[in-house]
Amino acid sequence: MGGRVIEQFMWGFQHSFRSSVEFEVERAFEEIGFKTYARCILVGFEVTDGHKFPICVEQGDGLYKTEDFSDVQRLAVEKYRNNPDSSVLYSHPRVSKLRQESLMNRMRAEALEETLGSLEGQSERIFFASNSVQVGDYDVHVIIGTDKQAVARAPQISTTMSDRMPVLQSLVHAVIWEILGRAAKSLYLPEAGSDLSLGASTGEIVRTATERMLHTMMYCIHYWFASDFHLLMNQLSALPYEGREGAGRLVLAEADNSAIDVSVKLASPVDSRNILAIRKLLEGGGPTADVLSDGERIYGLGTVSPDYDPATESVFNVRFLRRGYWELSHAGTTLLAVRDGIPSLPKHVLDEKYLLDLCDRLFTESDGDVLVQAARAIGKHRHGAMLVISADAEGEAKRLSPQSWAVEPSLLSPSLLTQLTDMDGAVLLDPKGNCHAIGVILDGVAKGEGDPARGSRLNNTVRYLGSGRAATIVVVYSADGGIDVLPHLQRRVLRSEVNGAVAAYLALAPHRPPELERVNRLWDAVKSFRFYLSAEQCNALNDAREAIEEWRMETTQMRIEESPLVPDPKMDESYWLKENE
Repeated sequence: MGGRVIEQFMWGFQHSFRSSVEFEVERAFEEIGFKTYARCILVGFEVTDGHKFPICVEQGDGLYKTEDFSDVQRLAVEKYRNNPDSSVLYSHPRVSKLRQESLMNRMRAEALEETLGSLEGQSERIFFASNSVQVGDYDVHVIIGTDKQAVARAPQISTTMSDRMPVLQSLVHAVIWEILGRAAKSLYLPEAGSDLSLGASTGEIVRTATERMLHTMMYCIHYWFASDFHLLMNQLSALPYEGREGAGRLVLAEADNSAIDVSVKLASPVDSRNILAIRKLLEGGGPTADVLSDGERIYGLGTVSPDYDPATESVFNVRFLRRGYWELSHAGTTLLAVRDGIPSLPKHVLDEKYLLDLCDRLFTESDGDVLVQAARAIGKHRHGAMLVISADAEGEAKRLSPQSWAVEPSLLSPSLLTQLTDMDGAVLLDPKGNCHAIGVILDGVAKGEGDPARGSRLNNTVRYLGSGRAATIVVVYSADGGIDVLPHLQRRVLRSEVNGAVAAYLALAPHRPPELERVNRLWDAVKSFRFYLSAEQCNALNDAREAIEEWRMETTQMRIEESPLVPDPKMDESYWLKENE
């Protein structure tokens, strides 16, 4: 096998280092439930003159050229001069020199981020660049690029600085910066990049990122010492009270925040490290008052005013749902879920858009707004719950009546629907939202479908939907916090969107040498539409990909094997959107 020749050489392990960072980002994204791609790029600037390439790029495939970065240094100097910290004076010359060098380094990293995002074809990406580390004769920046829209959809706050202190906006941002920090530090080691790990497991990287995210978010309430916040919340959620599992809500805000209405003010505030006392106080919280904390102390019980302006991002909530499980949220948006000490993005979010789409596809007439409101209401459960929406709700209420209670059809208030979930069984509605039965136990025959790792609610629903009933939608809230809207149908898409992705790949694939980075991205786009592909499209795409792999084998003695694309027998015209929708 021929060796890989590094044309833009910075140091010998640059390729393996870049690949290992990219791999770790992908694993960390998977760990937190963030489903999108990640790319790692290294950009190095020569420290002394005389090199063939004053700027070197290590990227795996040749998407970026050195001339793309020719203006970065000038832009960095401009950003430095415009930064107010560049004029800050320090009493010690050595401290001043180090601070200003670090600031200049940071400005070049930001210039790289902006430059990459401005390049042609890169508008859909967002880039994060570390400060540089000198490796050999180059100052090397580690850069992570990923899907801009995916990052924007991650639950997050908008604050990035609080009293000149940086704030991590989301778990995704925290994970990216944690990996960049570890990658940069590893470049200081002898034989930089020879060790393919970042000195920690993926789980440890995510946990450390979570700790830093929580620490910095507490800056928003002007609490600066929350380094052990993650640990304290884990301890609170794991601690039972008189045999009962943890529950309750903690409101985090300054005591003098005008948005906080204090109902009970403690004469002697409780230290936030007094876990036993806080656990007992949580028992006093409820619908009319929550436990109030400024991060350092518990100062009373009260509520958040309806006039609270979410744009201030000065009030956060921690909700303890069950033993070992807690969430951090802001203004109704859950930012983080932690189960048994393992952090992730929140998974139990009702997909209202998909629910409305199913209503439109399965029912001739329905009241989507009423049904979404009903689905939200049953989600306010203290355990698992189910909502069944049937085109033949009247008939199903009668058929299932031996194991449920049929009722006179009527619209129920959201509060009553929430109350009814305290009993076992589902609530049965028709497509207009009228309730026909309560305490419904679904039946059905096992056909080798379902998921043995999931609970009885989900598996009973799968069996029921597979038994040939009238058009039915079931919203399942599992006791573990998961939410499923069934049946799981492929989303409807535009035929032109699929055809466009296929055409783009087939147009670029024959180029030799192929632009592998772009080809790979286009192939990922095609694979995301694999359900909708015709037999003719599958054959053309498979042939084009095989030609690329033959070229790769001839050139590098390597090839990437993937299962060929095949048409899906379930695909039919119902999965196409009208082009004017």
